[in-house]
Amino acid sequence: MIKKADVILALALIVIGLAMSWFFSFGQTAGSELVITRAGKVFGTYSLAENRTIEVKQDSHINKITIKNGKVSMSFSDCRGQDCVEQHAISQTGESIVCLPNKVMLEIKGGTSEYDSVAR
Repeated sequence: MIKKADVILALALIVIGLAMSWFFSFGQTAGSELVITRAGKVFGTYSLAENRTIEVKQDSHINKITIKNGKVSMSFSDCRGQDCVEQHAISQTGESIVCLPNKVMLEIKGGTSEYDSVAR
């Protein structure tokens, strides 16, 4: 049997959850640069203000990164899962795209952010 206190507790938890979701969603700022790491080492740093395509080759693996209109996406990867290619474009400080099989990581830096990273 549902009591009045159960309803109040459920509503309080919903309100707290929505407040935290809003806080984390709007607490980010637009980044200014992309840092690409390959096998744990920095491959390069690129401005988000300039549209370009970057090709990262490592051994027999290839990843292509596209910077367009201040957003970054993995446009091609020869890995099996293709999770990195299917992920949405990123532009906020702390966001990242990772291709685990090819050991390539894209991370947005610059601007200011209260958080180290955000996973979606």
